[in-house]
Amino acid sequence: MASYTTFQTLVPEIKQYCHGAPDIMIRTHIRNAAILFCERTMCLKKAPSAFFLSEDTHTYTLKYSADKYVAIDIKDAQIGEGSTGSPLAITTEHRLEKSVSKWSTREATKPLALFLTDDVNTVRFYPIPSEDSDDDVYITTVVRPKKDQTEMDTFLYEKWEDTIQAGALSSLLAMPQASWFNGRLSIDFGREFKRGVMRARKNTLSGYGDEPGQVTPQSFANTGQMTGGGIYTWE
Repeated sequence: MASYTTFQTLVPEIKQYCHGAPDIMIRTHIRNAAILFCERTMCLKKAPSAFFLSEDTHTYTLKYSADKYVAIDIKDAQIGEGSTGSPLAITTEHRLEKSVSKWSTREATKPLALFLTDDVNTVRFYPIPSEDSDDDVYITTVVRPKKDQTEMDTFLYEKWEDTIQAGALSSLLAMPQASWFNGRLSIDFGREFKRGVMRARKNTLSGYGDEPGQVTPQSFANTGQMTGGGIYTWE
């Protein structure tokens, strides 16, 4: 089970540089730095609760423990558990629009792919399942903390506290009307934050690219043809 560390834990360290800054303001900047760190490094991964697919239903909301996270990418997904599961391709709505005519109404016994929609923690499957699934869908996602959170995963605190602290100080010290304003230190901490992000990406994302996988659309009789380079076009 995941453990958590409150943003308040970092406040005393940051107050050494920001005398007079209210705790609530410091916590906000810590939270924003943690969110930005997760978005740039993609280092925090969580599996939402497994779920079944229902006939004629293509869109589902991902459920996380205590509703703490926002999904920013999908790492992998499959129907069924373990090595016997059927992998699903990770795509985007844009890719489907480019490669499949009337993709949003296509149906099949089982979907081939899924993508994150613009709605928070919502995924859509392609094609639309034409029957209920016998097996659960298992998904691993890249996440960030929600903006209403008061704590972060202890993993982030123990491994990347200095970087997240630097990110918070970079923005706090850049406030021109604040009594604690220090432009030079803000730049220095901003550079430290960027270096930490680069280290985190190198350490945690080895072998994991940011680009979504290419999806080969399912062949429907008399509705499409193969073109050069192995890409389907639909008419």
